[in-house]
Amino acid sequence: VPYDLSGKLIRVPRETEAYRNEIVKSEWGPRQVAKVARYKGLVFATWDPDAPSIEAYLGDARYYLDAFLERMEGGTEVVGGVTKWVIRCN
Repeated sequence: VPYDLSGKLIRVPRETEAYRNEIVKSEWGPRQVAKVARYKGLVFATWDPDAPSIEAYLGDARYYLDAFLERMEGGTEVVGGVTKWVIRCN
């Protein structure tokens, strides 16, 4: 495991051979997310502190996202695996 539970880098694979033990581990922790937003149950994050709101960023695409996410009365659920639809038509 290269990181500890606080996010501090504690180990680098092949550190001696690849980096000659010159890597400064304290400079390689995870980046902090600048903004997090929720939209229709989805979670969006950015490292840009000057990024626009998620609504502004999505712009006119919100119409299509809303149409997809609000198709069913109970909402949308992401399920892994394969989904197949069989439609009898010509």
